[in-house]
Amino acid sequence: MKAYPQNLPSLTRLRFFAALWVVFYHWREPWSVDFDAASLLLAMGRFGVDLFFILSGFVLTHVYIAAREQGRFQFGRFIIARFARIYPLHIATIALLGVIGFGAVQLGVPFEPDRFPLQDLPAHLLMIHAWGFAPNFGWNGPSWSISAEWFAYLAFPAYMMAAIALRHRPLALLAIATALFFALDLVHARLFGETLPMATERFGVLRIIPEFLIGVALYRLGQVYCLPRRAAQIAFGATLAAYLLFAHLAVDDRLLALMGAPLIFLLAETDRHSAKREHNGLFVYLGDVSYAIYMIHVPFFMVAFNFLQDVAGVIDESMSSGLFLLLLVLMIGASCLTYEMLEKPSRSGIRKMGDRLLQSLQNTRVKETDR
Repeated sequence: MKAYPQNLPSLTRLRFFAALWVVFYHWREPWSVDFDAASLLLAMGRFGVDLFFILSGFVLTHVYIAAREQGRFQFGRFIIARFARIYPLHIATIALLGVIGFGAVQLGVPFEPDRFPLQDLPAHLLMIHAWGFAPNFGWNGPSWSISAEWFAYLAFPAYMMAAIALRHRPLALLAIATALFFALDLVHARLFGETLPMATERFGVLRIIPEFLIGVALYRLGQVYCLPRRAAQIAFGATLAAYLLFAHLAVDDRLLALMGAPLIFLLAETDRHSAKREHNGLFVYLGDVSYAIYMIHVPFFMVAFNFLQDVAGVIDESMSSGLFLLLLVLMIGASCLTYEMLEKPSRSGIRKMGDRLLQSLQNTRVKETDR
């Protein structure tokens, strides 16, 4: 059976479209076009986060499971790499929002101090705010999912244990993950009166626990079953059509969240048969930039819209489609600059420092053993 290639470009492209879906979800209200009157597709953009959670489980299993099975996996290097991936931009957006708040006060622009609760700042800095430690909406709203991701990274060895224990029974692992999803859905409904896919700032960590495991199970499923390329393409097309229809109709939250699983699995199956020339391109690059898009789209819009409305006075309560498109292009451009000038250098620098620290600790242990 043909193994998955090292690169999975279709999944990288999906990251961009998932992030863009979230952007439209947050930006659509001031848009002069009442898209929600015709379709609830954009109103369901919050489910881009569920795609990210399942993708994370799938991709990280793809990257690390072989090393874990062969005894080469080093949790220290793993957690440093994940920290380097998410923390620099997370802390930069918090700093940016602090500057924005200060600037708004200086310019006399309407400002909501409740959006920046100082009592919640320590939890945000530690990336534990979606673990129940900062239940209020504040600072950079979308970062609740980064807090949830951080939990999944810390729990990654447990996920790998489940993947290894059921390596030959991926359907059982998938069933367990799905059962866990519905069990936590009942817990969330009992505690807060909402379905699990509504978990965000308050206890978003509950949402990623089963969805990450679903991604792990899907990867194991792909190691046991392989679809022919044509069958995978046809099945993906049908699943995507159903997924978009369900979003348009705003079906049950839990069904829409779980529909991301076959979508991701079938995309990965198409990548199994892809030629190397398909491993790059504009949308693959934008998939790499998707984290920056996701993290800065709210601060960017906050600044741009309030400037145009309260400082420049060129818009009132809504914006035209032309202005909407212009802001979208500028935001994606700013995200690309952020990726190149902040994410990549800081990621490389932190990983190098982490490697030196781990090597120093290893040398210290060797010296103590030799004594």
